[in-house]
Amino acid sequence: MRALVIGGSGLFGKKTVLSLLRDPDFDKVVSLDVVPPPASFFKNIEPFGDRFAFVPGDISRLEHVMNAAHVHGVDRIVNWAMILSQAPNPRLNTMVGCLGACNVWEASRLLGIKRVVYASSETVYGEQKDYGDREITEDERLLPFTGSFYALAKCLAEIMAAQYHGLYGVESTALRPAIGYGHGGKDPKFVRWPSELVSLAAVGKPVTLECTGDWLFSLVFSDDVAEFARLALKSASSPHSAYNLGGPPRSLKDIAAAVKKFIPDARITFGSESENCELPWKYNCDRAKEDYGFSVMPLERAVLTHINEARAEAGLQLISE
Repeated sequence: MRALVIGGSGLFGKKTVLSLLRDPDFDKVVSLDVVPPPASFFKNIEPFGDRFAFVPGDISRLEHVMNAAHVHGVDRIVNWAMILSQAPNPRLNTMVGCLGACNVWEASRLLGIKRVVYASSETVYGEQKDYGDREITEDERLLPFTGSFYALAKCLAEIMAAQYHGLYGVESTALRPAIGYGHGGKDPKFVRWPSELVSLAAVGKPVTLECTGDWLFSLVFSDDVAEFARLALKSASSPHSAYNLGGPPRSLKDIAAAVKKFIPDARITFGSESENCELPWKYNCDRAKEDYGFSVMPLERAVLTHINEARAEAGLQLISE
């Protein structure tokens, strides 16, 4: 198998590339992004030699996607390209979230690629209050945030996936992660908060967050998202078209407590700003477990993995359990 990971320099993209390279069933993994991954990433993939290739390219350019897929003979595509910034940029969001997504399926159609795994989002469900005090499953009618281009683009992507499957037989699977975090996560603030909380403490830097840390979120570690992407990509098709990926409700203070278990002298300070999170936090992920035997890491294990990734990049000694 040969895979093209679009958005391969991002938080989920880097981890997906690494997960695929560790799987001997993939003899080539190609990353396409507008910028190359950081130097620390190339150090991590040194053991895999020429099984990896980086191709500079823009998902909004069909010829860029086609060229990367054709030259390297890929038969599977993962699309993690997304615009998460809160700053309004309608044209850029359209080019990446709508046209770019369509280019992935169009390239697949033209090149005969029959397997696509792509990023959707928990934002397609709207707000937790729309569901009351119950868990949200994949069978809900999609109800994206009003005024959120990002959420609307993810809904449109799922419609495009269904049409390319019906018309051309391209098998696609949507991944709907909750709030993803990991070393290097920066944008938006709901990603930055849990990411920096662990990464900064891991290397001995003080952590000062403007929020109270009390709000509950469904969180998913970037390594977990990458692992599910690998499992889904290896299958010729998936039993269902979409999967929720998230953990049980947790607060930032829960993450801070996990950090302090491994780094007791970590300096973590919370502020007075309410997180005011409207995203779903009661997130049912039974389908991923039933279809793929998948579950997210326990919080403390994910935090320790995150800590050691940050410490390894800084040249510090790793922490054992």
